[in-house]
Amino acid sequence: MFRRLNPFRPPDHAVLSLEVQAKMPKNERVQGRFEVLVRHLLNRFLNNELMSSDGEITRAIQLAYVIALPGLVVALFLFPAYHSFPPLMGKRTFWLQVSDHYLYVMYSMVVMGVVTVYEWDMLFPDLMDVFVLSVLPIEGRKLFWARVLALVIFFALALLGTNSLGTIFLPMVADLPSLGVHLFAHAAAVIMGGIFAIGLFLALQGLLLNLLGGRMFRRITPLLQGASITILLTVAFLYPLLSRFLQALLSSGSVFARYFPPFWFLGIYERLLRGPSTLPIFKELARSGCWATSVTISLAIAAYPLAYRRRVRQLIEGSRAMNTSSWVTRPINRLLHATILRLPERRAVFHFISQTIMRIQKHRVLLAMYGGLGIAITVSEMISLTIIDDRLRIGVLSYGIYASIPILALWTVAGLRTALAAPIDRRGSWIFRVIIGRAGVEHLNGAKIWVAIWGFAVSLVAAVLLCMAAPALWRTPLDIACRMTVAAGLCLLLTDCLFLAAMTIPFTELRKTSIMEMPLVVVRYFVVFPLLVLMVVHSEMWLEVSVWRLIAVALAMTLAHLWLRWRYALRVQEKRLAYGFEDGDELFQRLGLGD
Repeated sequence: MFRRLNPFRPPDHAVLSLEVQAKMPKNERVQGRFEVLVRHLLNRFLNNELMSSDGEITRAIQLAYVIALPGLVVALFLFPAYHSFPPLMGKRTFWLQVSDHYLYVMYSMVVMGVVTVYEWDMLFPDLMDVFVLSVLPIEGRKLFWARVLALVIFFALALLGTNSLGTIFLPMVADLPSLGVHLFAHAAAVIMGGIFAIGLFLALQGLLLNLLGGRMFRRITPLLQGASITILLTVAFLYPLLSRFLQALLSSGSVFARYFPPFWFLGIYERLLRGPSTLPIFKELARSGCWATSVTISLAIAAYPLAYRRRVRQLIEGSRAMNTSSWVTRPINRLLHATILRLPERRAVFHFISQTIMRIQKHRVLLAMYGGLGIAITVSEMISLTIIDDRLRIGVLSYGIYASIPILALWTVAGLRTALAAPIDRRGSWIFRVIIGRAGVEHLNGAKIWVAIWGFAVSLVAAVLLCMAAPALWRTPLDIACRMTVAAGLCLLLTDCLFLAAMTIPFTELRKTSIMEMPLVVVRYFVVFPLLVLMVVHSEMWLEVSVWRLIAVALAMTLAHLWLRWRYALRVQEKRLAYGFEDGDELFQRLGLGD
C-alpha cells in the first residue's frame, strides 16, 4: 500500500510506444442492439428539424441553462427574507412561504408542459423512423419499447434538470426545523407536478390521435400547440397576481381554487411538509393532485400503444393531401390579387409562404411559442383581483385593454419574422436562383405583405373580442378608429424594421446564429418591446382627444413607412449590385444537391 503511494516508484509496466498501443486489443464494451436503438431515438429528440440549423444546438444549451437556473436564483433571492435581513423585516410568514412553494410547483409544471409540447411531433414515430428503422431486422415490439424507454429517459433528464437546483437550495435557504422533510416534500411536489403535465399532454395527444385519426389530428395540431402554450404561459405570468391572493383564494373554497392544477400539487407540498397539522384545504387539494396524476398517467399508458400503432399505420399507408383553398380564402385571395398583390413577384412569394409555413414542425412550434406568449402577456395585463366584502372579485384593467392590441401586434409580427427566417430543406433552394436569380425587392415585399396582413388580422380579431368584453372603452367611432390606426401602423412599421436585414426569400437561407445574439434578443423582447407598448398606450389615450391628432399620427406613420420602404429597396439594390453572380458558380455547378 505504501509502495503505491510513493511518487518516485518505477512504473509497473514498461512504457509502450503509440504504435504498439494502437495495435493492442481494446476491451471495449459491446453495445447491444436495444441499447443502440434507445441511444439513437434519444438522440433524435435533440437532433431533429427543430435543431437542424447551425447554432441551434448552442442556443438549446443556453436555453437549458436558462431553465435550470431560476430555482437557484430564486432561492438566493429569498435568503434575506428567511433570515430576517435586515433585522427589522421579521421572518417569512406562513402564507409567504406558501407562495414560495407555489412558485416552484408552478414552474415545474409549466416547463415540463412546454417541453412536451415542444417535442410534440417526436413523441410518436415519423417518416424517418418508419421507413428507415422498420426495414431493418428489428422486431416491431422492440422498436416500441425502445421509444418508450427513450421517452422516459428524456423526460426524466428534463425533470431533473429543471428542479434539481431548487430542490437543493430552497430547503437549505428556508432552514426549517426538519430539513430532510422539506427536501422530500419539495422534491415530491415538483416531480409529481411535472409528471402530471407530461402525462396530461401525452394522454391528450394519444386520445385525439385515436379518436380523430391522423388527417384530422394534423389539421388541429397547430391549434392544440398554440392553445397549450398559451394556457401554460398564462399560468406562469399570473403568478405575481395569484401569489398576493393565495390566502383569499384558498380560504374562500372557490371552484377555481379546487380545480386549478398547480394548487393540487401545492397541497401535496404543504401536506408532506407540515403533516396532519396543515390546513384542511391543503389535504383536499393533495388528494385531488394524487388522483389527477394517477388518472393522467393511466390514460397516457392506455392510449399511447394504440396511438403508436395507428400512427405507424397512417405513415405507411399515407394520407390524402390537405386542400388549403376554401370558400373563405378564395374571395380574400381575389381581393388581394386585385390590390396589393397585383405584381406576380409579390403574389408568388406570398402564396409560397402560405403553403409552406404550417407544414414544418419547427415553424409550427415557433408560431405556437410566440402566439402563446403574446396572448399570455395580454391576459396577465388585463386581469385584476380585488377583495370586496371578504369575497374575491375578478376585474379587467383598462390599461390591459389599451395594451392588448400593441402587445399582440408586436409578438405576432416578431413571431412570423422569426418563423420566416428559419430554413427548411435547403437542397431545393437552387430552383429560385435558376428561375429568378437573386431575389428582387418585390419578391421580398411579398414576404413583408404576408407578415403585415397576418399581424393586422390578429389585431383586428383581438379588437373585436375586446369590444365585446369591454364595450365601455369603445364608446365612439373615434375610439375604434384610434385603435385600428395604431394596430395597422404598428404592424407596418414593425414589419419594415424587422425586415431591414432580410435579403433572401423566406425558408431558403441558412441563418448563422451566435452566442452573442442572446443578450440582443433579451434587450429586444424584454426592454424595447415593453417600452414601445408603454409609448403606444399613452399615444392611444392622447389620440382619443381629437380627430386631428389621429390624422396627424396616421400621416406620420405613412411617411415613416414610405421612408423605410425606400431605404429597404435601396439596400436590396445595393446588395444585388455588390454580389452579382460571383457567388453562384458553386451553386449552379452542384445545384445545391450535395448538402
